Amino acid sequence: ILFLPANFFLEFVSLVSKPVSLSLRLFGNLFAGEMIFILIALLFSGGAVLFIAGGVLQWAWAVFHILIVLLQAFIFMTLTIVYLEMAHSHH
Repeated sequence: ILFLPANFFLEFVSLVSKPVSLSLRLFGNLFAGEMIFILIALLFSGGAVLFIAGGVLQWAWAVFHILIVLLQAFIFMTLTIVYLEMAHSHH
């Protein structure tokens, strides 16, 4: 009974930090992917030849980005399920 407040505080920090860290990591990954789109567009913004090369790179990055986003969604969904199961399990 004496250590109950300390245990509650530590468990509360643990339960809050996991979803916050997952959400910040997912935001960072998606933000970086969108920044690559912007950088490719800015890099190939001058001239007709550069415009065509930029279009091809944009298309290739879009396909790659869609595959990565699906993989990230699966990984973060799995991590969320694992964290919820760990919080719900009885020892």
